[in-house]
Amino acid sequence: MSLHAIYREARPEMPGEAVTEEALASAVARARQAWPAIAHDEEALVRALAGLPASVTALEDRAIVEVALCVACGRGDAAALARLEAEYLDGARAALAAMKLDDALRDEALQETRRKLLVGDPPKLVGYAGRGSLRGLLKVTATRTAISMLRKAGREAPGDDAVVDVDGERDPELAYLKARYRAVFRDAFADAVAGLEPRERNLMRLHFLRRVTLERLATMYGVHRATIVRHLAAIRESIERATKAGLRERLGADRAEVDEVLDLIRSRYDASVERLLRTEG
Repeated sequence: MSLHAIYREARPEMPGEAVTEEALASAVARARQAWPAIAHDEEALVRALAGLPASVTALEDRAIVEVALCVACGRGDAAALARLEAEYLDGARAALAAMKLDDALRDEALQETRRKLLVGDPPKLVGYAGRGSLRGLLKVTATRTAISMLRKAGREAPGDDAVVDVDGERDPELAYLKARYRAVFRDAFADAVAGLEPRERNLMRLHFLRRVTLERLATMYGVHRATIVRHLAAIRESIERATKAGLRERLGADRAEVDEVLDLIRSRYDASVERLLRTEG
């Protein structure tokens, strides 16, 4: 199968003429030139490039090179793992040193960072590649891992500055998760709202779209304000349960991962409700 056919298979929504065989061959050549000691899997590299938001023709050389390294690390290539360790984990080590951790905790945080990003099928590192600075990703992941360890041990953790990339880019890991789950969440959430009773949808529409106050809703429905508050809370809980079930089904994920996804989008809950209710008229 040609590189172009592999790319199109992995990214069928892109027009066929948008990316040529020559452009993909050039990307592979850049990866080989950057990492001559690494045994590259061309198909795996092209599929990883196809999974990025930007077309391969719009990617910087740095992104292509880092994707190639991560794909090779994901296959367990010894040369790739050695380059990742020597050239990209320095930022993570510096960040942990700045946190003034003891040697044992620092080593444990680094090891957990390696496990978190390199274990799995496919490893998370492959999915994160090309979506931001690889060095920044490793730094952020190591820092968040150390903060989690400190909190579990009941020790004080540093503030938000600890999860800012050296280039000012906030949490590329979090950004990747949001991008990955946005469409899946939207579908599961839409199904959950569609599953409400007409009376429940009407109450939500009045509250979110027409901005009817709780007091006015209570008068309209002939109940106490506290009853309206309970009804809205129950509807929200119903939507969340149904959304969780939809996410688990779509992702094949366990409860812990689904809870993490919901935590990522919880701040956008009200806006999501409003958009969905508006589309229903």
